[in-house]
Amino acid sequence: MMKRLIAAWPLERYQLWLAYADGTEGAVDLEDQLAPWALEPLRDLREFRRVRLDKAQNLLVWPGGSALDPAAPYRELQLRRRRKRVGFL
Repeated sequence: MMKRLIAAWPLERYQLWLAYADGTEGAVDLEDQLAPWALEPLRDLREFRRVRLDKAQNLLVWPGGSALDPAAPYRELQLRRRRKRVGFL
């Protein structure tokens, strides 16, 4: 089941704060995900900070045409939440 992203805004460097409809939220660092050629333009921090949420498609999008599915960041936030709950972090 796809988790609906309801808010996204840039933080420091290549970090975004993401909030999902089920209450999951938090900061994720996307720097490592910007290596593929399609996302290379986002290495420019000014461009990266222009992120928007396309609610109709449930995607993070940028004016230059780059897009990122919020499923991987969601899984990262869920994993972090579980680890914290059981005392790993």
